[in-house]
Amino acid sequence: MKHQKKILVIDDIEDNLFLIRTILGKSHPEYKILLATSGYQGIELAKSKLPDTILLDIFMPGIDGFETCRELKSNEITSSIPVLMISAGGDNPSIRIEGLKAGADAIISKPLEKEEFIAFVNVMLRIKGAEDKLKKQNQELEIYIRKQINEFQQTEERFLQVSGYALEFFWEINPEGFVKYISPVVETILGYKPEEIVDNMYSFPFESEGKKHALLKLKIDKIEVAGFFKNERLIFRHRNGKKVWMSASGFPLKDDANRLIGYRGVCQDITDSVKTENDLQHSVQKIKDYQIKLKKMNAELSITEERERRRIAEYLHDGISQILSLVNIKLTALLSSEQLPKTTKSIVESVDLINNAITETRSLTYDLSPPILYELGLIPAIKWKLGLIEDKFRINTSFKSNVENLEINTDIRILLYRIVSELLNNVIKHTSADLIKIEIIDEQNKLYISVIDNGQGFINKDHTKTSDQIGFGLFSIRERLESIQGALCIESDHVTGSKVIVQVPL
Repeated sequence: MKHQKKILVIDDIEDNLFLIRTILGKSHPEYKILLATSGYQGIELAKSKLPDTILLDIFMPGIDGFETCRELKSNEITSSIPVLMISAGGDNPSIRIEGLKAGADAIISKPLEKEEFIAFVNVMLRIKGAEDKLKKQNQELEIYIRKQINEFQQTEERFLQVSGYALEFFWEINPEGFVKYISPVVETILGYKPEEIVDNMYSFPFESEGKKHALLKLKIDKIEVAGFFKNERLIFRHRNGKKVWMSASGFPLKDDANRLIGYRGVCQDITDSVKTENDLQHSVQKIKDYQIKLKKMNAELSITEERERRRIAEYLHDGISQILSLVNIKLTALLSSEQLPKTTKSIVESVDLINNAITETRSLTYDLSPPILYELGLIPAIKWKLGLIEDKFRINTSFKSNVENLEINTDIRILLYRIVSELLNNVIKHTSADLIKIEIIDEQNKLYISVIDNGQGFINKDHTKTSDQIGFGLFSIRERLESIQGALCIESDHVTGSKVIVQVPL
């Protein structure tokens, strides 16, 4: 049954619900719009209906939007549903921070600007679509691995059953290599009667004429060194032309005067075991290929996410910022004309609010997709990021590099910037460090980026993660690096702090 697409709107004001439903009805007619007038009702609807995204008002009676969002994100059933918070106070930095801490994926201000609102809803739906696609791929991989393991176990079981009734024949050959004796079971294995082989065949029917001397050569080479040969793999040919893998073992025969009179040994049919090994190697290779494909898709998803970030940032810069700047100019122009004191005060307050909104929009634009990364490169972008950390968190930083400019692919540059940013965020959130260093070394066609801090460290002596969030973050970084043949090295303890080295080929 096809999944019914749904959008859940939670707002205690009926007029707001009607407005949003009207907008979505025109912009997203294929979606069913679910309405809830309280946080409690919205949580229950989200659990039972599993919408593709949730539009959530912040200020509501009962439980507000922050608490509602925390409940949704802490529940396993609803945690993966993107939440877009809507509030008249959405421009207030403290409200935006509180919303993001509660788990909101984005925040938009009232009154709603229709095109902006629709764009944000589309972003939420794309996020949900990408998560659903990745979840489906992981499920398919798990099913495939279970199937391969089951098939291998069945093959192994069959082989064990066959090995219990192992088919093998004994043989004797003279010093020149002619067969003097062979046990009757050879007919079952190779299709030849013993009398067809004895005194008629030179070292058995091998795979090709050129290998007729293989067994005799094997005897001479091995016996001269070790005095015997054991479990040597050889390829025989059945009468019908079928290839038969054999495991051969043998030793020399000598008379009472210690003179060589021939060789004796045994050949065991191991065709089934060789086939099992080949099948297993093939299955393992297929799994590895699938893992590589998933890693590549993960890298492509990161690149797609970065492009979407840049598109939204450009929209904020070219759209909202420009509009706010024009309004600021017009309001400022009013201050030069004669106004009543009350009017002048209101205009000044409005100008201050608009300036704050412009600053917040610019900050959001740089957080989403810093233009310096595209215009000047990776090193200036990292220096800019360290400057932000110093200003915002009062943490001392230092930067050192043996190269001034890096000529690297744009996608790789973005990937490395996001990885460094994630490592810096981990340091800020989890280590209580007051000093962060970044060192970049370009050496022998390899780039080494080290993120060093003097905090409490985030890996114990037994190398177990102290935080699930950090553990998943490092796992995600490793996966992304492996997609470009990179690597991650971690040195951390509770005394000297941490050093994380990102290594990528240039």
